[in-house]
Amino acid sequence: MRILIVVSCIIVLVLLFLTMQVPKIAENKIEQAINDVQSASEVQIEDQEALQDVVMKIVEQLESNQRTRLKYLVAAYLVIWLVFMLYLLRIGKQQQTLDQRLAQIELDASESKDESIE
Repeated sequence: MRILIVVSCIIVLVLLFLTMQVPKIAENKIEQAINDVQSASEVQIEDQEALQDVVMKIVEQLESNQRTRLKYLVAAYLVIWLVFMLYLLRIGKQQQTLDQRLAQIELDASESKDESIE
């Protein structure tokens, strides 16, 4: 049971590390999106570089916000996983205690049966 918990801990940590990586939007994709919007709206923007700088800042801010949200989400999943693992450990400990008590009761029952036969 403990091996299972350790293995699941490693898997969860690897998955958490992988989910913390926020994909970055490449500049060429942003430029292409700006050009697509301009051509679709038929509005000509004179200062292309200023527009691109504004869009880049907005994208960076959105990526930063996404990282923050991911940190909270990962922390919540980690807490839930930790509570579940502690619950499993508690259940395992209770099972061991019950197994020991059952073995003791069976031993006492067999001893009392032997005494009653004699």
